[in-house]
Amino acid sequence: MPRKNMRDLSFATFNLFNLQAPGGLTYSNIPPFPDDDAGRKQYDEKVKWTATQLIRLDAEVIAFQEVWSRQALTDVFQEAGFLNGYDLVARDAPGRGRPQVALAVRKDRHGNSQLQDGWRWIEKFPEHFKFDKLRENDGAEEEITVTIDTFSRPVLHAVIQPEGERPKPPKVSIYVAHLKSKGAARLSFAQPKPDALKYYASITSSAVSHIRRIMEAAAMRAMLDEVMKSGDDAAISPVVLLGDLNDDTLSVTNDLLSGQPTYRVVEKSMAGLSSDKGLYSAERLQQLRSARHMYYTHIYRQKYESLDHILVSEEFYDHSRKRLWSFRELEVYNDHLNREDFEEHGASDHGQVRACFDWNPMPVGIDEAE
Repeated sequence: MPRKNMRDLSFATFNLFNLQAPGGLTYSNIPPFPDDDAGRKQYDEKVKWTATQLIRLDAEVIAFQEVWSRQALTDVFQEAGFLNGYDLVARDAPGRGRPQVALAVRKDRHGNSQLQDGWRWIEKFPEHFKFDKLRENDGAEEEITVTIDTFSRPVLHAVIQPEGERPKPPKVSIYVAHLKSKGAARLSFAQPKPDALKYYASITSSAVSHIRRIMEAAAMRAMLDEVMKSGDDAAISPVVLLGDLNDDTLSVTNDLLSGQPTYRVVEKSMAGLSSDKGLYSAERLQQLRSARHMYYTHIYRQKYESLDHILVSEEFYDHSRKRLWSFRELEVYNDHLNREDFEEHGASDHGQVRACFDWNPMPVGIDEAE
């Protein structure tokens, strides 16, 4: 999408649905694309479909999930004609059942990288984020211990320097996440089998999955709290969280992640003027613009779900006194999900999401109370 201003930014998230090179494994011992003529033909179809969606997204920053092969993602960018226009941060999956996230950042008009200070994959929860013998003091008396201390899929963190001079936009921290799915956890049934698995196997497997996702969301929130500025009216810390969060916008998981900032819906309201550590959902920003908007990125058993999200800090919220960018629009590319044979054409089982923001700093000295 053409930018009105070189400082404008657009963000997208794209679950690639097991993008793997021919012969490579994903979740099972059967390659999704066998290393033979038929498998390579299927792989080529997936690369072409994915490249077509990439061209439609045409975003400054694109987050990816379910990356199993860096070369496969490179093939997609080559097919789209984007290979020389983006910096690609990706790596191979370290083994079966361990998909990775990735990030693409468009180079500036002169072909220079907008990525700054390197990047890192984050596997462990923050050092002091431990649930060890916690005890409630209001009614319940049980001790709570949860030993989960690692993301099931490592989070990717990178910093970008958007284009523009006089004024020069601040650096933006980008986080790409793929939280644990709502599907039942694969638990060991080795002897001696725990009673919960003896009597309630399916319930236990599902509960463990939810517990892990909640812990990952909370750990992610703890990480964000450490980097997002607070207490100083002049301090800014633009942050964008992108990815397949595997839960709906109003879920407990996403409430944790967002910090539940307030949205301004009445002109005279003071809501949203400041939320130093809050993250605003691009989906909700779009919904506030249009009562007819329906947002879904995944269909499971005829249930329409929004699992893929773009969350932005107050620097991207229209009514914040620290606003630097204004929300322009959000688009979801999900028509393919309504075709029963979408997988046969190499399509993803998720819709793709793009949100666009225009450079539009809050005027200095504005009286927000008026």
